[in-house]
Order: sequence, then structure tokens, then C-alpha cells
Amino acid sequence: MLTSVAGVVLIDRHYQQLAIDQARMNAETVTSLVDNARRAYSKVLNKLKAQTNLITGHDHAIKGRIVPNPATFSIELAKSVSSPKQRVWMYSYHPFPWRKDTAVPKNDHETKALAQLTADSKDPYIQIINSGSEKKFFYAQAIVMNDVSCVECHNNHPASMKASWRIGDTRAVLATESSLDYEQKFSLWFIFGFISLLSLFCVALYLKKNQEWLLSEKAGRTDPLTKIPNRISLSEQMNQQFDHHKAAQKVLGVMMIDIDNFKAINDGYGHDIGDKCIIAVADVLTTELRANDDYVARWGGEEFLVLLHETTVETAKSVAARMLVAIHNKKISNHNLSVTFSIGIAVADPSNVKSCEELIQQADQALLKAKSEGKDRYIMNED
Repeated sequence: MLTSVAGVVLIDRHYQQLAIDQARMNAETVTSLVDNARRAYSKVLNKLKAQTNLITGHDHAIKGRIVPNPATFSIELAKSVSSPKQRVWMYSYHPFPWRKDTAVPKNDHETKALAQLTADSKDPYIQIINSGSEKKFFYAQAIVMNDVSCVECHNNHPASMKASWRIGDTRAVLATESSLDYEQKFSLWFIFGFISLLSLFCVALYLKKNQEWLLSEKAGRTDPLTKIPNRISLSEQMNQQFDHHKAAQKVLGVMMIDIDNFKAINDGYGHDIGDKCIIAVADVLTTELRANDDYVARWGGEEFLVLLHETTVETAKSVAARMLVAIHNKKISNHNLSVTFSIGIAVADPSNVKSCEELIQQADQALLKAKSEGKDRYIMNED
């Protein structure tokens, strides 16, 4: 009898955990989509503002000839990706006056999430909420001031409720809430009838499902094209390495790598050859890393990011030089196609930078410089 009861409990917990894992995966996906879109939109606006008389505002829907500002864009995007089963929204301590009634925490868990993410923006806030007979999954992540233009805009806006923002501050919270539904697969009376036999079956099923879940977790952190870690895996590794190097007072290096003229390759040879170029670059980067000390992942599209563990400026340059030589010697497909890439490098003691995102931004700036200076080279960030 006890064995049967244990089997029932294991099954129940297993499927509840699967529901939680699925809810978290959905929350991470949708918040990453909104936040990445916000960052990309903000970069595009900054470039357009520098070149045109573009005007942005929160009231673009009722005024002509203006476009939404990044905050309004993010709020409207979050609303558009919401569904009856998953609500997505943003709120903060310091909303603009036109959002003072809609963009503030409205309950205890929203308040706790905002307080925690304001103190430490690195990890998301997660809570299972009991709402009567229904359980809900609440997930929140910080929206961080990540560039100078964002800080200057909020500090100088006449309607801003705060004028002392700095890069790295938590500006707002991006939250999702969804119903946590799961099914108990077997009737209790049915299980009690079969006692030990069915209990053994339940344990075997639990182990099998758990193994499948572990395999799916691994697949979810691997890029399907190159078979190297993907951006989700890299984010976890980056945070771990940043904390480790900061505690050990060791220098951490970051390489941002982008394939040169990739659009022209896709347009001229087709996407199949483009994929082979991406795979070839991944192979070169993996081969040229220092044993098991370094870490490479596909950042997205034709971009890759490399973590250099306990490195120096000279070592980082040496690794970059080897990578450039190796890709020169690589021929793609039957077309005998050569491919090159550009590398931006940032090396710093984590104690001297505020976050891993700042280190990545420095490497990205160096990459842009390498592109502007002719490509097929590496540039070391001078900050």
C-alpha cells in the first residue's frame, strides 16, 4: 500500500514539475522575445534619430508622424503576445505620469519581484501562486538601463519621475503569469487496486520521463545547426564564469565574432552554403580554443561568442590570430569557397565592470570597429 501511495505521489509531482518547467520555458521565451526586440528597436531608433528628424512618443497612436518610443513599443509588444493562458506586462517604481495607474505593482508578489530585481537584476523572480483552486506561475525579469542613450533619455525627459538613472539600474520589470495546469495520469483507486505491480510501473515511468526531460533540457541548450552551445546555455555559463572570476580576482575575456559578408554568401550561393559556412566557423572556433578552459557558443545568426577563462590581453590576441589563420585555410563545400570573420575582444577583471552584459557590449563595440576597418581582423577594446 505504501509503495502504491509513493508511486502516486511521484507521478503527481512529476507532472506538476513538468507543468512548471513548461511554464518557465514559455515565460523565458516570451520575455526574451520582448526584451531582445526592445533592445533591437532602441538601437534602430538611435541610428535613425542621428540621421533624421524622427520623433518618438508614448501617444503615437493619436498623433501623426511619430513612432512609439522603446518603452511604449515594449509595452505594446508585451500586450500583443499575451493570450488567455499567459499574460505579459511591464511595471516599475517610477512610471511616467500617463502610466501611473497601470504600470505599478498591484499585489504582493509583483512588489516582491520588483524589490528583488531592483536589488539584483541578474536572476529572474519566480513564484507559484495559489489563487483559490487554481495555481499560477509568475515569472519576472529585470529591464536594465543598458546604454547611455537610454539613461540620458530618462534622466532628461521632462515627465520622468526619476532623474538619477545609471547604466545597470533596473528600470522596470517584465512579467508573465500563466495558469499552471497539469493532469494526474492515473486514478488513485486504480493504483490501489494493483498495489505493488502498478507502483513499480509508476517508478519506471517516472524514471523514463525524467530521462526524456533531461535530454530535452540538453537539446534546448544546444544549437541544432552547429551542435555547439546556444545563447541560453551561454547566458548561464557567462553568469557563472563572471561570478567565479570576480570571486577569484581573475581576468575574463570575451570575443564577439561575426562572419564577414554573410548576406552576400547567402544571396550568391544559397542558404545551404550559408549554413555550411556557419558550421565551418563553429568547427574552427571549437578547434582553436585552449583545451577545456574556454567556451564557445552560437550567439545568433552568423554571430558567435567565446569566453576566455583566466586570460590575458596577449593570450586573447594569440587565440584570435590562430582563429583567423584557421578560417583562411578552410574551404567550404564543392565551391572551394573561402570565408572570413571579424573579432571584437574585451578583456577585464570582473571587479572593474558592472556586469557580464557590459563586457559583451565592449566586445561588440570592438567588433564594430573591426568591421569598419576592413573586416577579416581582430580589434581589442581599449576601455
